[in-house]
Amino acid sequence: MPDFLYYDSLAGIDPDRSWQDNLEICRAQILRYRPGLDRISLVLYEEEGGRLRTFTAVPQSDNPLTNYDFPLEESASLLACVTARCPRLINDMDIFAEGENDHTRVIRENGYRSSFTFPIFTRDKLYGILFFNSRQSDYFQGEVLEQTDLVGHIIEQVAINYQNRLRSISAAVQSAISMVNYRDPETGNHLKRMAGFARLIARDLAAKGKHRLTDEQIDLIYQFAPMHDVGKIGIPDEILLKNAGFSTDEWELMKQHTTIGRQIIEQLIDNFHFQKLPFIDYLRDIAELHHEKLDGSGYPHGYRGGEVPLPARIIAVSDIFDALTCKRPYKAAWTNRDALEELKRMAEEGKLDADCVAALIENIDEVIAIQIFYRDE
Repeated sequence: MPDFLYYDSLAGIDPDRSWQDNLEICRAQILRYRPGLDRISLVLYEEEGGRLRTFTAVPQSDNPLTNYDFPLEESASLLACVTARCPRLINDMDIFAEGENDHTRVIRENGYRSSFTFPIFTRDKLYGILFFNSRQSDYFQGEVLEQTDLVGHIIEQVAINYQNRLRSISAAVQSAISMVNYRDPETGNHLKRMAGFARLIARDLAAKGKHRLTDEQIDLIYQFAPMHDVGKIGIPDEILLKNAGFSTDEWELMKQHTTIGRQIIEQLIDNFHFQKLPFIDYLRDIAELHHEKLDGSGYPHGYRGGEVPLPARIIAVSDIFDALTCKRPYKAAWTNRDALEELKRMAEEGKLDADCVAALIENIDEVIAIQIFYRDE
């Protein structure tokens, strides 16, 4: 019997895979036609601030740019590419020999000689930019260029699918958080600040080699951070809005926002079929475990040491720092210096992750920039 089956080399692309896996499948497809596609990378655009930041790249073992961001407006050719909403083709990177941008210098120093750049838009807004790089000059021509352009459009659709899925769960959680905000006036820009602190900490840990975190993992910690207190929607107003101290029974009820948050997240994951979404456990851990302490004195489970996942440790430090430095009806705002001293003391007592605390202390200028950008009116 004749064999009618055909091997679909792109069948493995799946939004339930990590971005790194999907890009590797796409790279393999182009390499079938011609060796020399040495790198594919994706940077994401952050509308607030107008910055591009590294997200993922393949092969990861030969990735010269990680944990990096820069203003889009500082790159004239990328800005022109985005404005025109069409790819940029450069078959001789030496035209950037006098360029001042760090990313251009690093790419050239690592031997890349040609580049095909593909802007990705979702809902008429810039989502990110896809870079195809080769160490061969004049690589992107003829059939290779056509295949690369086609793969770029495929990746664009994967990006739209991925973004829509994240947007769905984020919108659902944000709706619940908005209900909490109406009841609990102390939030304000707290969620944006602590998410910024969380990303700062995660990037610092990765840069120092303290933890192996990819840019994709760092981005998800940042996106999931504002969802940490979603469980407060299940706490009665007389407790949630109380400015005085809690009774023992009230405190036990307040602590339940962590387990309620986990239950809400589990329902959302089931409803949206996100069980296989890469690193979805980060969201579970952030919602449920952000009040755990490394010495076992936290809640809801009294976890110790390594039982507390890294995303929860990061959120704990970020959340406490912002709570201390913000004015509340029942307390004045602490200075950054006093708040960092308190975090340092808690780390020395074994309650908080010392590396996470050090990340804030050693990057105080970035901390202040986040506070200014998202200051409460």
